[in-house]
Amino acid sequence: MNLWESLRMAVLAIRTSVLRSFLTALGIIIGVATVIIVVALGQGARAAVAQRVESLGTNLVIAFPSPGSGVQFTAGMARSLKGRVPDVTAAMPVFSGRGAAVVWHTQNTQASLQGVSPQWLSMRGAHLAAGSFITSQQLAGRSRVAVVGQTVLTNLGLSPATAVGRQIFVGGTAFTIEGVLQPLGAGVGGQSQDSIVLMPYTTSQDILHTAYPSELYFQVAQAKDAALVVGTLDMIFSHTYPRPNAVNVASQDQLLSTLSSVNRTLTLTLGSVAAVSLLVGGIGIMNIMLVSVVERTREIGLRKAIGARRRDVLRQFLIEAVLLSGGGGMIGVAFGALATHLGGLLLKTPMAVSPVSAAVGLSFALAVGVVFGMWPAAQASRLDPIMALRRD
Repeated sequence: MNLWESLRMAVLAIRTSVLRSFLTALGIIIGVATVIIVVALGQGARAAVAQRVESLGTNLVIAFPSPGSGVQFTAGMARSLKGRVPDVTAAMPVFSGRGAAVVWHTQNTQASLQGVSPQWLSMRGAHLAAGSFITSQQLAGRSRVAVVGQTVLTNLGLSPATAVGRQIFVGGTAFTIEGVLQPLGAGVGGQSQDSIVLMPYTTSQDILHTAYPSELYFQVAQAKDAALVVGTLDMIFSHTYPRPNAVNVASQDQLLSTLSSVNRTLTLTLGSVAAVSLLVGGIGIMNIMLVSVVERTREIGLRKAIGARRRDVLRQFLIEAVLLSGGGGMIGVAFGALATHLGGLLLKTPMAVSPVSAAVGLSFALAVGVVFGMWPAAQASRLDPIMALRRD
């Protein structure tokens, strides 16, 4: 019996019971589809994280007190540290507050407040949709001017073309809209960065009732200098605040590396679950093939009686197992691709099927068919033709 004849008979055996064949391959289908989806989610999440970290700004290093450390920055620390740390081209304190009421006429919304300096726009790599940004004169004069995000503007029923010069109330205090930001998108934590109101940090001290900035921003000349700046700042803060890990200092690269590491671990964990599903699918194939050997004992005995060799029977049953697992793998790839496409549309996240994950999933499915199909095939090939023909 040649290879083509073995393949034809294996296909015929699978077609004899299509539903059972499909249920047999279901574990492989689910496993391969899960591999495709998990890898696509992981890659999409990494791309989204990279985009959000880059949205923080250009060559940015951020320092903030650890929770519970009792450390309090001062506004003057930013200027002082800029003079002490080489490669820092700009520095500023950032005062932050959440959940402030912003009102215009009868419209109101909630927004995050940030007290910043004129360097914020360049440090964050942001742009204005209308108006102008906070000036040094407004900073020194504690002016009540604001630059607002797109979400705040939309919620108030204003547009960039009509917003500049309007008076709004922020936390009960009147402010004049100086400028409107272009959309910033989601931040590192996934929260919107467009529901924000910026003001001079000197003014924000009165609005937020604090003299202590929540963060210090430092801009470095080149991305390659960020690690040196982080190390220098860590050394300075460790001398200023002897308590271990009292201040966190992080660059864009470090944030991206940390978040990517977490994402990679999660992807590997979910991928392991998918691998277990493939193994379970392989056991299912082996179980059904063993049942098939018992059901087709007389057929095997008849074929061997008319001249089929042991290797012919072994090859037929092995091909049958590989067809079940390989077919399940291809259906799994198709289902995974479809689920990935729909998931990307629903989650509004860039997701695409990785050719590598598809190839690995399909290869693993074929390997499962070979490994778990070998024993049933060997059992069939070892049957004695006389005993097989006599069995009921």
